[in-house]
Amino acid sequence: MRWTDLRDLPPIPELPTGYAIRLLREGEDEALTDVLIASFPETPWDLEKARRGLILAPDVEAIYVAEYGDEFAATASARYDPVKVPGSGYVHWVGVHPDHRRKGLGKWLTVRVLEHFRDAGCRDAVLETDDFRIPAIELYLALGFVPEHDHPDHAARWQRIEEVLGHT
Repeated sequence: MRWTDLRDLPPIPELPTGYAIRLLREGEDEALTDVLIASFPETPWDLEKARRGLILAPDVEAIYVAEYGDEFAATASARYDPVKVPGSGYVHWVGVHPDHRRKGLGKWLTVRVLEHFRDAGCRDAVLETDDFRIPAIELYLALGFVPEHDHPDHAARWQRIEEVLGHT
Protein backbone atom coordinates (compact mmCIF):
# COMPACT_ATOMS: atom_id res chain seq x y z
CA MET A 1 0.00 0.00 0.00
CA ARG A 2 1.20 3.53 -0.68
CA TRP A 3 0.63 6.99 0.73
CA THR A 4 1.10 8.98 -2.45
CA ASP A 5 1.87 12.51 -1.23
CA LEU A 6 3.35 13.25 2.20
CA ARG A 7 2.53 16.96 1.79
CA ASP A 8 -1.11 15.99 2.33
CA LEU A 9 -1.37 14.26 5.72
CA PRO A 10 -4.40 13.97 7.95
CA PRO A 11 -4.20 15.65 11.34
CA ILE A 12 -2.95 13.45 14.14
CA PRO A 13 -5.99 12.31 16.07
CA GLU A 14 -6.32 13.14 19.75
CA LEU A 15 -4.88 10.49 22.03
CA PRO A 16 -7.10 8.90 24.64
CA THR A 17 -6.54 10.07 28.21
CA GLY A 18 -3.51 8.49 29.85
CA TYR A 19 -1.61 7.64 26.64
CA ALA A 20 1.57 9.25 25.38
CA ILE A 21 3.63 8.75 22.21
CA ARG A 22 7.39 8.99 22.14
CA LEU A 23 10.53 7.49 20.65
CA LEU A 24 11.93 4.25 22.02
CA ARG A 25 14.75 4.82 24.51
CA GLU A 26 17.86 2.82 25.17
CA GLY A 27 17.22 -0.05 27.56
CA GLU A 28 13.59 -0.57 26.54
CA ASP A 29 14.23 -3.54 24.26
CA GLU A 30 12.32 -6.04 26.42
CA ALA A 31 9.24 -3.82 26.75
CA LEU A 32 9.15 -3.35 22.98
CA THR A 33 9.58 -7.09 22.43
CA ASP A 34 6.63 -7.77 24.74
CA VAL A 35 4.40 -5.49 22.63
CA LEU A 36 5.56 -7.19 19.42
CA ILE A 37 4.86 -10.66 20.87
CA ALA A 38 1.36 -9.63 21.96
CA SER A 39 0.59 -7.72 18.75
CA PHE A 40 1.83 -10.39 16.33
CA PRO A 41 1.26 -13.81 17.96
CA GLU A 42 1.81 -15.62 14.64
CA THR A 43 5.31 -14.13 14.31
CA PRO A 44 8.02 -15.77 16.41
CA TRP A 45 9.28 -12.64 18.20
CA ASP A 46 11.90 -12.83 20.91
CA LEU A 47 14.41 -10.33 22.25
CA GLU A 48 17.13 -11.33 19.78
CA LYS A 49 14.82 -11.06 16.76
CA ALA A 50 13.54 -7.68 17.96
CA ARG A 51 17.08 -6.37 18.35
CA ARG A 52 18.38 -7.81 15.08
CA GLY A 53 15.37 -7.06 12.90
CA LEU A 54 14.14 -3.81 14.36
CA ILE A 55 15.92 -2.11 17.26
CA LEU A 56 19.47 -2.36 15.87
CA ALA A 57 18.56 -2.69 12.19
CA PRO A 58 20.47 -0.11 10.14
CA ASP A 59 17.45 0.57 7.91
CA VAL A 60 15.16 1.48 10.84
CA GLU A 61 15.57 5.16 11.66
CA ALA A 62 12.99 5.60 14.42
CA ILE A 63 10.82 3.41 16.63
CA TYR A 64 7.79 5.12 18.14
CA VAL A 65 5.93 3.70 21.13
CA ALA A 66 2.63 4.49 22.74
CA GLU A 67 2.70 4.09 26.48
CA TYR A 68 0.01 3.91 29.08
CA GLY A 69 1.42 4.62 32.49
CA ASP A 70 4.60 2.59 32.66
CA GLU A 71 3.64 -0.03 30.05
CA PHE A 72 4.01 -0.06 26.29
CA ALA A 73 0.70 -0.24 24.46
CA ALA A 74 1.71 0.02 20.79
CA THR A 75 4.55 0.65 18.38
CA ALA A 76 5.35 1.69 14.80
CA SER A 77 8.65 2.27 13.06
CA ALA A 78 10.13 4.44 10.34
CA ARG A 79 12.22 2.34 7.96
CA TYR A 80 13.97 2.99 4.65
CA ASP A 81 14.56 0.53 1.82
CA PRO A 82 16.44 2.50 -0.86
CA VAL A 83 16.73 -0.53 -3.13
CA LYS A 84 13.06 -1.55 -3.14
CA VAL A 85 11.47 1.90 -2.66
CA PRO A 86 14.03 4.67 -3.26
CA GLY A 87 13.00 8.07 -1.94
CA SER A 88 10.09 6.60 0.00
CA GLY A 89 9.51 5.97 3.67
CA TYR A 90 8.50 2.48 4.78
CA VAL A 91 5.93 2.24 7.60
CA HIS A 92 7.13 -0.77 9.56
CA TRP A 93 5.69 -3.06 12.26
CA VAL A 94 2.62 -1.14 13.39
CA GLY A 95 1.40 -3.19 16.34
CA VAL A 96 -1.05 -2.60 19.17
CA HIS A 97 -1.20 -4.79 22.26
CA PRO A 98 -4.63 -6.51 22.43
CA ASP A 99 -5.38 -4.81 25.77
CA HIS A 100 -5.12 -1.40 24.09
CA ARG A 101 -6.86 -1.93 20.75
CA ARG A 102 -9.76 0.17 19.44
CA LYS A 103 -8.39 3.36 20.99
CA GLY A 104 -6.89 4.89 17.84
CA LEU A 105 -3.26 4.12 18.71
CA GLY A 106 -2.53 2.45 15.36
CA LYS A 107 -3.87 5.49 13.52
CA TRP A 108 -1.95 7.87 15.74
CA LEU A 109 1.34 6.03 15.32
CA THR A 110 0.90 5.59 11.56
CA VAL A 111 0.28 9.30 11.05
CA ARG A 112 3.26 10.11 13.29
CA VAL A 113 5.52 7.88 11.18
CA LEU A 114 4.18 9.56 8.01
CA GLU A 115 5.06 12.95 9.53
CA HIS A 116 8.53 11.60 10.26
CA PHE A 117 8.97 10.74 6.57
CA ARG A 118 7.58 14.08 5.40
CA ASP A 119 9.97 15.93 7.71
CA ALA A 120 12.86 13.80 6.38
CA GLY A 121 12.06 14.88 2.81
CA CYS A 122 10.44 11.71 1.50
CA ARG A 123 7.90 12.15 -1.29
CA ASP A 124 5.69 9.22 -0.31
CA ALA A 125 5.51 6.17 1.93
CA VAL A 126 4.73 2.50 1.58
CA LEU A 127 3.75 -0.33 3.86
CA GLU A 128 3.15 -4.03 3.56
CA THR A 129 0.70 -6.11 5.53
CA ASP A 130 -0.75 -9.59 5.43
CA ASP A 131 -4.10 -10.31 3.78
CA PHE A 132 -5.60 -11.59 7.05
CA ARG A 133 -4.94 -8.35 8.94
CA ILE A 134 -8.32 -6.93 7.99
CA PRO A 135 -8.53 -4.34 10.82
CA ALA A 136 -5.11 -2.97 9.82
CA ILE A 137 -6.09 -2.87 6.14
CA GLU A 138 -9.30 -1.03 7.05
CA LEU A 139 -7.25 1.52 9.00
CA TYR A 140 -4.77 2.08 6.18
CA LEU A 141 -7.53 2.46 3.58
CA ALA A 142 -9.45 4.87 5.84
CA LEU A 143 -6.31 6.96 6.32
CA GLY A 144 -5.82 7.24 2.56
CA PHE A 145 -3.31 4.55 1.63
CA VAL A 146 -3.99 3.04 -1.78
CA PRO A 147 -3.42 -0.60 -2.73
CA GLU A 148 -0.59 -1.40 -5.09
CA HIS A 149 -0.64 -4.20 -7.61
CA ASP A 150 3.06 -4.74 -8.18
CA HIS A 151 2.92 -8.54 -8.27
CA PRO A 152 0.85 -10.74 -10.62
CA ASP A 153 -1.34 -12.12 -7.81
CA HIS A 154 -2.06 -8.76 -6.10
CA ALA A 155 -5.17 -7.90 -8.12
CA ALA A 156 -6.87 -11.17 -7.14
CA ARG A 157 -5.76 -10.83 -3.53
CA TRP A 158 -7.16 -7.29 -3.32
CA GLN A 159 -10.41 -8.45 -4.86
CA ARG A 160 -10.76 -11.04 -2.06
CA ILE A 161 -9.93 -8.41 0.58
CA GLU A 162 -12.52 -6.03 -0.86
CA GLU A 163 -15.10 -8.84 -0.71
CA VAL A 164 -14.30 -9.42 2.97
CA LEU A 165 -14.56 -5.67 3.59
CA GLY A 166 -17.87 -5.55 1.75
CA HIS A 167 -16.59 -3.14 -0.90
CA THR A 168 -17.85 -5.14 -3.86
